[in-house]
Amino acid sequence: MLRLMFRLVRIATLLVVAAFAASAAAQSVGPALLTQAVAATQAAKADYAFDFELSTSKTNWRARFEPPASPRLRLVAPQISELDNDERRAFNRMAEDFEGVSWCASEHMGRVSQVQLLREDEASATYSFQPTRESIRGEQAQRFADRLRGEVTMLKATPDVSRVRLFVPEAFSPMPLVRVDALNIVITCQVAPNGRRYAAETNTSVSGSAFGQAFNERSVQRARNLSPS
Repeated sequence: MLRLMFRLVRIATLLVVAAFAASAAAQSVGPALLTQAVAATQAAKADYAFDFELSTSKTNWRARFEPPASPRLRLVAPQISELDNDERRAFNRMAEDFEGVSWCASEHMGRVSQVQLLREDEASATYSFQPTRESIRGEQAQRFADRLRGEVTMLKATPDVSRVRLFVPEAFSPMPLVRVDALNIVITCQVAPNGRRYAAETNTSVSGSAFGQAFNERSVQRARNLSPS
């Protein structure tokens, strides 16, 4: 069951990181704010070293990401030798997929559909969108793209992305004998040293059942202390 729980948490993590970092509203069909945000971020983006944290009900990892290092993501606490086999495999797999800073206005934010204004005020505008297979990295996660819905909040003054939410509007089965009843992912963006916003905190909650047993998992990812690499 521990191995299955890690697999489910990884699916949720893949969805949030991939769908956020590689998708949002399409430049060709989305608002001018997003087009401007993507262009500004691409012009200013840089590699940064930073501290990374992942907390779940069973895990509390602190790691350091260094772009020139090998491996680039190194576990600081606990020591890698202190993890059991399932945990070690989970961390190593995450480290292999880890690409560094996730910019909120990524260059890949151009492959979703059905971008619609939900609400706005003088400072910001929030849009809904539909992720597509083309907007998500990873074959496993791509299979669930049509199950997801998304919202992105744009700041008008900068412009930049300040918040992304991904969720499933109804239950679905990602694999045999597993049912996901609810999945909610909220990404909060903060300003990096270059003035552009990155994914500083990602809160994920997923609940459902696996082989007849209910589960309710929550995780928090944080990236902080960005510095030039």
